[in-house]
Amino acid sequence: MAESAVRSYNVESQKLLREGTPEFGARSYCVESQKLLREATPEFGARSYCTESQKLLREAKPVKRRLSSILCAAVVATGSCVLITLHIFVTLSSLDVDTPSHTFTTNKDILEEHALKFRSMGHVKEKRSELANLDPHSAQNQNFKEFVMEYFLEMAEKFHQTRVDCASLLAGDQKSIKRAVGISKVLAGLERIKHGESGRVAKLKGREAIPPPPKLIKEEVRKWPPWEFQRLTNLWYIKATLDCMTFKQTRGYILSPLTPEEEEFPIAFSLIVYKDIEMVERILRSVYRPQNSYCIHVDLKADPQFYAAAEAVAGCFRENVRMSSRRVAVKWGTYTTLEPELICMRDLLDMDSSQGSLRDVKRRKKPEWKYFINLTGQDFPLKTNFELVKILTAFGGANNEEGTLENANRERWTSEPPHGITAVKGAVHTVVNRATVDFIVNSPTAIDFLKWLRDTEIPDETLFASINYNPQLGIPGTYNGSGMESVKAFARFKKWNVDPSYTGCPSQLVVNDICILSTGDLEDLGQSPHLFANKFFLDQDRIVLACLEEKLFNATRDESLGTRTFDTTLYSQQDFVLNQVRAAS
Repeated sequence: MAESAVRSYNVESQKLLREGTPEFGARSYCVESQKLLREATPEFGARSYCTESQKLLREAKPVKRRLSSILCAAVVATGSCVLITLHIFVTLSSLDVDTPSHTFTTNKDILEEHALKFRSMGHVKEKRSELANLDPHSAQNQNFKEFVMEYFLEMAEKFHQTRVDCASLLAGDQKSIKRAVGISKVLAGLERIKHGESGRVAKLKGREAIPPPPKLIKEEVRKWPPWEFQRLTNLWYIKATLDCMTFKQTRGYILSPLTPEEEEFPIAFSLIVYKDIEMVERILRSVYRPQNSYCIHVDLKADPQFYAAAEAVAGCFRENVRMSSRRVAVKWGTYTTLEPELICMRDLLDMDSSQGSLRDVKRRKKPEWKYFINLTGQDFPLKTNFELVKILTAFGGANNEEGTLENANRERWTSEPPHGITAVKGAVHTVVNRATVDFIVNSPTAIDFLKWLRDTEIPDETLFASINYNPQLGIPGTYNGSGMESVKAFARFKKWNVDPSYTGCPSQLVVNDICILSTGDLEDLGQSPHLFANKFFLDQDRIVLACLEEKLFNATRDESLGTRTFDTTLYSQQDFVLNQVRAAS
């Protein structure tokens, strides 16, 4: 079987070499392949390519058998087997995991994307690694400022969008929005052709249809290099993370605290996901800082290769990014929706305990994380890490969680909660301090309450709100005021389609009555005081995420160079901040 697979792949490769596109035919494949080998990083060099290619050949499924033995013998006789093995590896490296094994892409984008993502960073690679050893505490540290400036100059090209004007989109310029929406629709159409329709997405009824993209825009987009907006697959991430340093650098991760405030105020994040590894990795990249802590829970029902890809990405950040210690098969409306959060909260506390002796380059003990924020695979930040730290500092230890008794859906439970706790309906998304997490995970009272929640419906909307709005529990940071129904929740920007006459969803696409955010929402997103937004689907609109990334990149650059400030008055004057349970002195 293996021998037949090798032969059939050799046959297919010979065909690809003969039938290469006119502008990038057989000769170009050979030249570019040799160039990739010469320029490969030491950790992912020629030997790695050959070894991995041979492994792929052994594991490959047969594609064609006819005349395979004759052609393979001819290939061996001419000494071309090594070249074809390399060609097959480069071809396979770009295949989507769902693409049948007999489907090959013969365009230039395969090698260009491969070279773009794996190229050696040369002297920059050595220089940028020094950034992690510099101390941001000194405002006069010229070396630190120079390295920060160099990093942002390098990465500007990666995050700056050239196909659309993000600044105009964020400012609400209608002409720019119309063009960008057209581009996003063309890209979404190409995505559907290659990967099929998104599950669970529904179109709003009774709305005027969004006009199709103009023909000129379609023609323009089709001329772009395919890899420019190409989906990055599970297999791509598994291979890319074989060389973690190159992966982190070429993907644009920030590997050092950029300000003293951020270094002294670590944040813990849970990331509860089940699909779309590119979206997950881009969320992680946007919130990643070495002083923070991260727990990734992958649904037990998820594609095994998706889990392998997520695990591979986490493996490149072993000090502060962990896969959850246990996995759960999540079913909506049941206790299983809450379990991943509980698992990750305990894991995040344990991570701090295991890292208690770690110290930075100046021999300072690393501080424990201060706040916990839970994320899903359809969220994306609207604030930089610096802004998050400023906002959470302005909270002064207070939790931010919505809650209601008026719409508490009491039919969700059949008995009263234990310990005199009043059950409160809230949101899945929350921002809570460390003391609250410790109470939920370790307190006997909370453990009894969690047992009660097992027999209720949609318990993930009950836990955080009930803990936060029962001040008699004495948890520092919980709400002690009288205006629960009017508390402003900043955790998540969402557009709910609860009114048939609602017209504020430009994409006209919803999931569970929540609008899928798109390019037409950028003005609202840019002006929002919320910390994160939900829901984003890369296969529906890639432009909106790209522009948010550019905005965050620019803001982070200016903050680290001291040219941008952030006013937290809105947050520090909130009722939940002024009326919180204070820690006993």
